[in-house]
Amino acid sequence: MKGIGKVLIRLLTVALAVVFVVSGYHVWEILHDRRTAETAYEDLDAFVRSEGTEAGTETREEEAQDGAVSLEDSPSAFPEVDFDGLRSINEQVVGWIYDEASVINYPIVQAQDNDYYLYRMFNGESNPSGAIFLDCHNQSDFSDTHCIIYGHHMKDGSMFAALANYKSQEYYEEHPQMLLLTPGGNYTIEIFAGYVANVEDDAWVMGFASEEDYENWIASSISKSLIRADFTPSASDHVLTLSTCSYEFEDARFVLLGVLRAR
Repeated sequence: MKGIGKVLIRLLTVALAVVFVVSGYHVWEILHDRRTAETAYEDLDAFVRSEGTEAGTETREEEAQDGAVSLEDSPSAFPEVDFDGLRSINEQVVGWIYDEASVINYPIVQAQDNDYYLYRMFNGESNPSGAIFLDCHNQSDFSDTHCIIYGHHMKDGSMFAALANYKSQEYYEEHPQMLLLTPGGNYTIEIFAGYVANVEDDAWVMGFASEEDYENWIASSISKSLIRADFTPSASDHVLTLSTCSYEFEDARFVLLGVLRAR
């Protein structure tokens, strides 16, 4: 019996060691993937210049804290994006999204489907962070009545994780706008609604049969919103939805809606 006990102890020790090694590897893999994505996207800062600063002189965290660009400034103060340079890395780039209050400061890509960039970064390399991407059914110039941009809610706070801040009215009132920069022109994103949706919701509807249907959809979105804006979009406005995962229930999504205003 003593011999059997020693064998069992040895087997248990070996099993625990294997679990420890495997768990350690998974932790290392997660941290490695995060750092790889962080470095890859920081390298792209070289293609963006804010007025009065040189590209790449501040980290994303420092920019978020300092508010490098005020959305209330004139259009000439908006970041300038070298889209030609970005196209030399990835021809599928269609824009850049910038939020002065967070680390949201990323290129936007568009593929032939909505799966390609789920786990591929801007440079095409596989990574759980994926990329920020425009729905494949939208026009690449953001001319549709309703455009949708997707991004992961990463646990390290990167990609679209910061959208969750807009579940708070106070946060919204302090940060009611973001920027969309495109090869064809710049836009402010005037946020007016944000809510938790399930995947069967109508948050991702495109192609409205009439202006009335469009206005009803906007009204429905506002009725579900966790925040309250002081304006209501009209049928002539173009809406941009930012979509990411949320964790209130299985397959929950948080969608943030804004009106595009050309600048």
